[in-house]
Order: sequence, then C-alpha cells, then structure tokens
Amino acid sequence: MNEKSRIYWQCRRGMLELDELLQGFLDHTYDGLDTHEQASFEKLLRCHDNLLLEYLMGRTVPEDSDTAHVVKKIRESAHVHT
Repeated sequence: MNEKSRIYWQCRRGMLELDELLQGFLDHTYDGLDTHEQASFEKLLRCHDNLLLEYLMGRTVPEDSDTAHVVKKIRESAHVHT
C-alpha cells in the first residue's frame, strides 16, 4: 500500500462529516502541502473523532499552532465557516 492510500484509509472515520472533510482535503489539497504540513495533517488524523470534529467545525482550536494551521487549511478548502 502506498503512502497516500494509507492516509486515505486513516481519513475514513465512519462519520459522514469527517469523511467528507478529510477525504476532500486529501483529494484536492494534500499534494500541495509542504512536508511539514503533511506531517501535521497525519498527526491530526491521530485525534479521536469527537475532538477532530470539534476542530473542523471550529468549536475548538488546537493548542498546537501547526495543527491549528492545517485545520484552518482543511476548513478553507471545504469552505466551512463559523
């Protein structure tokens, strides 16, 4: 399994909102990220679904600035507004 396929399966969360946001970001934006941003995205994928949803819906902001940056990019790519 190649690296992007592995990440794709990590994006499948079983929660429609998360699946759409994460897989859409992976399909349309991930390849344009630098390696540091890609690593931050993979770190974000290790979060529990409930926390991840809080981040992506803008209800909670990650304390880590790199993670917060990637969350912002995901929200922007999906046109999610608070």
